[in-house]
Amino acid sequence: MLRRLFIATVLIASTAGVAAAQTQATFVMRNGQRITGAMTYKGGSEYTLNGVDYPSDQVAVIAFVPNDPSALELSRVPNVDNNPSELERHVFVPRDGTMVWGKLYKFSPDGNIITFDQREGGRHDIAASDMARIYINPAAARSVYAPILAGSNPSSAAVGTSGATVTVPANQQWVGTGFTVRRGETLHFNTTGDVQWSPDIADNATAAGARTGRRSDGVAPVPTAPGGALVARIDNGKAFLIGNQGSVRMPANGQLFLGVNDSILTDNGGNFVVTISR
Repeated sequence: MLRRLFIATVLIASTAGVAAAQTQATFVMRNGQRITGAMTYKGGSEYTLNGVDYPSDQVAVIAFVPNDPSALELSRVPNVDNNPSELERHVFVPRDGTMVWGKLYKFSPDGNIITFDQREGGRHDIAASDMARIYINPAAARSVYAPILAGSNPSSAAVGTSGATVTVPANQQWVGTGFTVRRGETLHFNTTGDVQWSPDIADNATAAGARTGRRSDGVAPVPTAPGGALVARIDNGKAFLIGNQGSVRMPANGQLFLGVNDSILTDNGGNFVVTISR
């Protein structure tokens, strides 16, 4: 679902005459203080929590989920606040784990809708209920979360200078690898494990895809590839097949994500363990 939010602006309707509940959020401040409450927005460069206004330059992160970010996520956050490149000033992390660069434009008065300008173009709306975190001042966030960034997070990939091992659950569409890739460079993949990509016990897949050879449906990330196959995308670009290929040339510049070639993930099981090297 979320992968379509960043292709076209989402139109979000509200029922007339029914007041929407205010969004619950946590402001993680530069000094590490955490303030939780009902978020509202009056406009301008201040954000309001429980009726108290907080200047945006004092807020490191606005969090909409209780868990802290992983070391892998934090490693990808820029080490600069108030980036002169405006469309890389803020980092948006939806609940599907993707990361989107852009500039926050506004919140709705009740805090329920987030409007932002995406680096790749276009102004978009997303419900706060679909968002995990917004890095308002990324460098400050890296400082606040320094213990996580310096340590090892078991949910993260084990990233080295030239390689990483990444677990790709079948019920999660995109998993960050920690790799920033360049167009035309070749990465090497070694994948173990298998996944169940539908309730049908016959729909079992290795990295190459369904053992039965059955194709995925027409709305999977790579419709022409077998169901359950290991696939990838770079930032929010077009997905492409990794499969059981030992080496794959990267089609674009950006952050590499891995996933399973399926459009309905809630009924999936198992995972791939992928070792990536340059």
